[in-house]
Amino acid sequence: MNWKLLFVFGCFGFVNSNANSQWIQSLPSSTGESILWSADHEEGDLSDWTFPASKDAGGGVLNTGEEDVHASATKEFAHSRSYSARAFISNAIRSRNGSRAVRLMRWTDRPWDRDGKEFPVEAYYSTCMFIPKVYNPNKYPPWDSGDGGWWNVFQFKAHDENDVSQPMWTLNIQHDDKSKEMSFYMSSPNNPPRSFSQKKPKPIPLQRWFHIEARCKKSWKNKGSMTIWQDGEMILDVSGIQTMTSNKHDQVVWGIGSYTDHIAGGAVEGEATVYFDDSIVSTKPLSPFVFSKVNPQLNRPNTVKVAK
Repeated sequence: MNWKLLFVFGCFGFVNSNANSQWIQSLPSSTGESILWSADHEEGDLSDWTFPASKDAGGGVLNTGEEDVHASATKEFAHSRSYSARAFISNAIRSRNGSRAVRLMRWTDRPWDRDGKEFPVEAYYSTCMFIPKVYNPNKYPPWDSGDGGWWNVFQFKAHDENDVSQPMWTLNIQHDDKSKEMSFYMSSPNNPPRSFSQKKPKPIPLQRWFHIEARCKKSWKNKGSMTIWQDGEMILDVSGIQTMTSNKHDQVVWGIGSYTDHIAGGAVEGEATVYFDDSIVSTKPLSPFVFSKVNPQLNRPNTVKVAK
């Protein structure tokens, strides 16, 4: 049997009552075999990201903020089976305490010391997200530092010629003060106009799982592209862009998490909690199968009550 297919089934299991397992198993064989790496967190920890037994994991949990941030596996909510990844930050208040961040990062399909390989020139990066309430990263006068506010939950980085990691593209969440809804936009310090918004912002759903997928094509000569789908619908698409800083290092570094220097909406200003599950890197898209009849988890609201 194909190793990649074994890997998919090994991660997601064969539990008949698991809607998402049925979804993975129902994928066309060519799509299932295109999965390079995945994280389901069913070990009860974040070892899918960190591979603690390996000397060079090809990824990891990279936090900023010491005791103010926490990344863990949890049973509070799960898109499939029992566990998801929980990203909690606190004390991110009006820029005065600096950035607070939980980052779950991958740059190889397996650890380097287990014949790991970098992700290819073009690949699809996806995850399921659960946001329990409306958060607001916007900054207002007189304490706005000039950036208007930002909240990075999905990002791509690359190494420059000096081997220093640089942000290339981020998928951020913004808050509309009129509608009180959240939506996604992209930003990049290397690609003018630096901020890329949806023409008609698609609201981010609350208290249910939704799916985010990005297609990233690598290029340092403005020949790259980035496309984002939310619940199977294309919401952002840019081409003729730079996704790497130089031809010396062409490694894609992908991450999800919660990263900002200001957030409101939680029980305490500066706090936010986001959940992630079934994160996947593949060479073929999964978005066309998000609303499959055997994957109802993304279609219906979560019935678990969320504390306010």
